[in-house]
Amino acid sequence: MNDLKFFTNMPERDLYSRFSTILRNHTQFFDILVGYFRTSGFFRLYSAMKDIEEIRVLVGLNVDRKTVEIIDRVNGQPTIKQATEVFSDAIEAEFEAAPTSADVEKGVRYFIEWLKTGKLQLRMYVEAPLHAKVYIMRKDPNHADYYGSVITGSSNFSEAGLVNNLEFNVELRDRADVTFALERFEELWQHSVPVEEAYVQAIEKRTWLRSDITPYEIYLKTLYEFFREEINADKELLAQNLLPDHYMRLQYQLDAVVQAKKILEAYGGVFISDVVGLGKTYICAMLAKSLGKGKKLIICPPVLVSYWEEVLLEFDTAAKVVSLGKLDSILNGHINYEYVFVDEAHRFRNADTAGFSKLHEICYGRKVILISATPINNYTSDIENQIYLFQPKHNSNIVGTKNLARFFATLNKRLKGLEKGSPDFLAQSRANSEIIRDKLIRHIMIRRTRREIEEYYHEDLQKQGLVFPKLGAPEQIVYVFDEKTDKIFGETIAAIKEFKYARYKPLTYLKNAKKYAAMMTAQHNMGGFMKGILVKRLESSFYAFRMTLSRFIESYERFIEMYKNTGGVWISKSVDVYDLLDAGEIDQLMKMVEDEKGLRIESGEFSPNFIIDLTKDLAKLKLLRDLWNTIEGDPKLDAFKEALARNEKLGGKKKIIFTESRETAEYLAKELEAQYGTRVIAYSGQSGAKQKADIEDSFNPKYADRQHDLYDVLITTDILAEGINLHRSNLLINYDLPWNPTRIMQRVGRINRVGTEHEQIYVFNFFPTAQSDAHMPLKDRILEKLQAFHDTLGDDYQYLSDAEIVSSQKLFEDLTARMDGEEESGSPELRYLAVIRQIRDQDATLFERIKRLPKKSKTGRYSTRVKEKATITFIRKGALKDFYMTGKETKQISFIEAAQYLECLPEESRLDVGSAYYDHYERNNEAFDQALVQDEVIESAKAPLGRNDATIVKFLRAAGRDPSLTEDQEATLSRMLKAFENGDIPQNISKNIVKGLTAYKDIPPAYFFVAGEIPEQYLYERKDAIRQTSGEKQVILSCYLKENAK
Repeated sequence: MNDLKFFTNMPERDLYSRFSTILRNHTQFFDILVGYFRTSGFFRLYSAMKDIEEIRVLVGLNVDRKTVEIIDRVNGQPTIKQATEVFSDAIEAEFEAAPTSADVEKGVRYFIEWLKTGKLQLRMYVEAPLHAKVYIMRKDPNHADYYGSVITGSSNFSEAGLVNNLEFNVELRDRADVTFALERFEELWQHSVPVEEAYVQAIEKRTWLRSDITPYEIYLKTLYEFFREEINADKELLAQNLLPDHYMRLQYQLDAVVQAKKILEAYGGVFISDVVGLGKTYICAMLAKSLGKGKKLIICPPVLVSYWEEVLLEFDTAAKVVSLGKLDSILNGHINYEYVFVDEAHRFRNADTAGFSKLHEICYGRKVILISATPINNYTSDIENQIYLFQPKHNSNIVGTKNLARFFATLNKRLKGLEKGSPDFLAQSRANSEIIRDKLIRHIMIRRTRREIEEYYHEDLQKQGLVFPKLGAPEQIVYVFDEKTDKIFGETIAAIKEFKYARYKPLTYLKNAKKYAAMMTAQHNMGGFMKGILVKRLESSFYAFRMTLSRFIESYERFIEMYKNTGGVWISKSVDVYDLLDAGEIDQLMKMVEDEKGLRIESGEFSPNFIIDLTKDLAKLKLLRDLWNTIEGDPKLDAFKEALARNEKLGGKKKIIFTESRETAEYLAKELEAQYGTRVIAYSGQSGAKQKADIEDSFNPKYADRQHDLYDVLITTDILAEGINLHRSNLLINYDLPWNPTRIMQRVGRINRVGTEHEQIYVFNFFPTAQSDAHMPLKDRILEKLQAFHDTLGDDYQYLSDAEIVSSQKLFEDLTARMDGEEESGSPELRYLAVIRQIRDQDATLFERIKRLPKKSKTGRYSTRVKEKATITFIRKGALKDFYMTGKETKQISFIEAAQYLECLPEESRLDVGSAYYDHYERNNEAFDQALVQDEVIESAKAPLGRNDATIVKFLRAAGRDPSLTEDQEATLSRMLKAFENGDIPQNISKNIVKGLTAYKDIPPAYFFVAGEIPEQYLYERKDAIRQTSGEKQVILSCYLKENAK
């Protein structure tokens, strides 16, 4: 039947099967005339062509219109060189897209072998466009009873043409047809050019079938592709001069500006998180200037407002500078800022605070620059909440992490059930940190340590004559309690534990506590906060503790009098402990607590225990006051004076003493006047602008030429622990115990700065001991006192420090460990970036070779890091760059892990990939695809909403079915729903809405309540973010690893 002559690739009528049958059945000569030849066709048929005597392939010049225009034609035709280059390019492109398998490689090896032996000839016709699809098969006359056949139609010689595509081809077996086709083929063949050599060269040098790529080249190719967008950032010339004339042009700072702009453009936010003292403010001033005319807002602690204004003036950059205590004024101002810079952004790491909600509202829809040396203090939620200032929880455009809430929830789940501080907990925390760094931080944060800057910008620092000072372990100043003092100290610790702190948490004594349930957590927090103040003052100085006792007594007496004589008490509703802690000055916080405006509670609403506990607390406070009035000396001050007199390191001209107590600062200044006269000054939040200016004239090298050096000894609270340069001094003394060791680094950052003239930084910490324990080793005596403080605080440790609870042993180790190790880097890959930049600068030939390695490059090497065998594959899609590793199982690994597996020396020889390689490769490839699908296909209804958000979404969906709403209200409701599903609404707003919804029974009034609680800008979508996973998927390279026990 005639239909047997046609082949359409329908079931049982595919061209591949017909070719296989004909070729295996005594075919002697096979001639192929096609416009598009794909080696994938050969993969399919090479086994059927083994016994054929001669194969000729004639292909057309496959170029697009653009290429035709570019080619320099000679006599209207491309040159042979140009034709073969185009052919080679086509082969390279084909193999990037071709399947990667052992069968493909085997087939291509046959193809190359046949080209070299002459069994296969390959030519290109270049005189005119060629779009034929003709296949001529002549039989061996000694074994066949017919001359041959010709197949022609729509199929190119490719996998798609032979099997996959719906085609239409016909087979002709008349000798006349075959002869005619052969004659035309011969005519074209005579006017064609050979491309066998070009094909072999293209396969062996420009495709993944290359067999000469070394492990070192794969290692460098990994670095090149991973840092492709960043390699030349150090060469980028900024459009304008960003630095004032007298500033050093430090390359690491300019690199940060270039990188920050790219991150800001891609993700709408960036962290500037270099460690203290590297010039983050200058980096941000240059960034602000480089961003052009868009309106800019700087939010910073009150003490830094004038500093920022001064820096911006120097850099000739316009921006509004506002104290973080005046966020309401920004919201009420309705100015359309394009960029928001937040200095000391870690203060907004707690999403439960009113301050965070206000800042979130300010940042929504704007580009955000978060500035902090400590963006992660203790918990993953620290960085999580700050990311939400510029990224939605459930619809992020950070590559590979679309659903941020789910990402962090997964990490936190891994810590559940593990005991805090245990080896397993610490190991999992480190693993989580590595994942956060690899999947999130490297995309959105700039963070370098001094050690990294010194190592990777060594030449630039040397050229500038810049040297960072050395910073060793803090030294100890130990003070001793005599027997009487130690006894009173013990009684005081016991009393602090027994206090009820009733005056500071009155709502917990209400008969009907449910009435104010929403305020109950804050009331409990306030009790812990006050306990922390007593502990801090006791450790700070006897003088400060006595003053604090007096204030507590006065506060209790006034409160009890109000309770008894006015029939009720006033409770402040505005005090939030976390906001108070973030505000800095404890003295100011206590004043806010005393401000009893807001809520009036009648005395009869309290249980009888309230006045009983108030009275007991007051009696204990008076007892403590009387006890401490019997103490005449001050062992801590005595130890300090002795150290100043005897320790040569403390004899430096300028010294800075930090304390958390204003009263301790004033007390010390008075006590040291005898030794230093008018050259000593105390500074706190109550000090004036002139005093601060005088301090800067005395301690900031920038103002040394003013000849206004008034002070050698500065005693200050942490009001000067941020954003001020004091590096004419190289000596810092922590008079109080720094419960959070990260606080030391903030303080040390005032003197450990770029441009200091000092070679060494000295830090001293005070530790208490007891005379009665003189028989014990010093460390044990110190630990005993630390443990006493530790046990007293218990769960209220959080109000003394923003650090996670640590053992007294760990606290001691942290406060005595070397400080030049610095904080953990957010950019451990900086070392590898330096490697590929060094290759670029010192070996241009190697750099060019690495750059030109084909996609899907592969090699093999021995490794002591694997069991048996494994394969690492590097895959990218758009900005997404992932590494997968298959051995006994398939898993995703970080860039750092991959680099550690691949790093090697130039002379290491290559190992042929083993038989397991292609299976490993395929599994890595599939794992990437599955992860991409899981991340991209997220139904918002299934997003892991928080409890409050889920409650609101449920209500909004129900409200959407209410027929009484107007079309405008339905549209608003739809926008509200999307905002909650995206995760745009701060949790503090959600919490308030859920509380308020309980008062409504009908949907319309409840709808108006919810709409009124959501700030208007949340009803408008964020500006379109660039989706970072657009573009073609590319397998960059793979490395086969085989166990080496050596």
